[in-house]
Amino acid sequence: MPHKAVLSNGVPVYIIKGGAQDVLRIDLLVRGGYSIQECPLQALFTNRMLREGTSDYKAEEISRLLDYYGAWIEMYSLQECNRITLYTLGRYLEPMLDLLESMVKRPLFPSHNLETIRANNKAFYHINSRKVDVVAQRHFEKAIWGENHPLGHIVCAQDYDAITEELLRKYHSLHYGSQSMAFFISGSVDDKCVAAIEKRFGEAWGCNECADMTVAPPVSTSGASKVTIDGVLQSGIRVGRMVMDTSHPDFHRFRFLTVILGGYFGSRLMSNIRERNGYTYHIEAEIDAYGSRNAFMISTEADNEYVKPLLIEVEKELKRLRDEDIPKEELELVRDYTLGELSREYEGVLPKAEVFISLWLSGQPFEAVNEYLDTVCSVSQGELRSLAQEYLRPEDMSQIVVGA
Repeated sequence: MPHKAVLSNGVPVYIIKGGAQDVLRIDLLVRGGYSIQECPLQALFTNRMLREGTSDYKAEEISRLLDYYGAWIEMYSLQECNRITLYTLGRYLEPMLDLLESMVKRPLFPSHNLETIRANNKAFYHINSRKVDVVAQRHFEKAIWGENHPLGHIVCAQDYDAITEELLRKYHSLHYGSQSMAFFISGSVDDKCVAAIEKRFGEAWGCNECADMTVAPPVSTSGASKVTIDGVLQSGIRVGRMVMDTSHPDFHRFRFLTVILGGYFGSRLMSNIRERNGYTYHIEAEIDAYGSRNAFMISTEADNEYVKPLLIEVEKELKRLRDEDIPKEELELVRDYTLGELSREYEGVLPKAEVFISLWLSGQPFEAVNEYLDTVCSVSQGELRSLAQEYLRPEDMSQIVVGA
């Protein structure tokens, strides 16, 4: 389990030690993300622009410093947080933390850089708007959250044009501060590492009041809908619904049921729809996490002519889980597979950090890794069938098809 330290200003620092190499990964998480933004793309552009110039460094200097020290920074904007991940050698931690502090505390959001980032992102938006899998995901989130929800809004070209420096500065001033941050440090961590973070981030800074982090509840819809993109040869397909929160007692059992249905190469959906019928190259079932809330989703792409028979077979597999107990041999096979996957996830210190960050973001205690392990080993055929009867009814699901 991670060891927890606390900076003088109350910011939590979760430490995961391990690895023989002098490598550190520092994840800085800012609560909020795009679930609480004032307008579309505000959170994403705010986080992305942090490396485009500060009061201490120009964008070119930031890139040059990262290259010189062999470091790497990744920027993410997620539903529940904005995230900055720094990879560096331990011996270069001090200059890299100086850079990170300047990016987070003193960004300038220069207008000429914003125009470049806007143009690049807008170009990718137009490219992705012809990709059936991307468009299907956008419309699925609209269906499960509601059109007027920040997580259900489908971004359009005008949203890129509406982003201004003032909007980015406003989001930064409201959400980037010691009251809304947490650190995860993994790798060859020592006391000097925590002291170096304390030196740069240990004082109270940013907005003195916690911003409102309340996320509106989903307004789920069910039923089938079709989105047409002329000239495409394949269709993107999403089938699913909102399910229980991570704190629900059924969550870990339902997560395991999802593996049986479509969570590995020999799953029921793959065996039927890919291997037996040849309707698609890949199909999977998964749980999409939106903070503590979760959506069940089946996703695939198929030739337009195979969409209807594919959806019929999906319903057949859902019905089998509702009507029949899972054979013991299959249950034991999936148990063994899942235990192997868990072992792989926890094999190294950096992958382990990703697991604990995901738990933290979803509001689960770190001990949930053991709860899921216990569930995998003990869940029964009857429990899984009852879950399927409650949560896997097609009439409760949204069905999105994007194609010609």
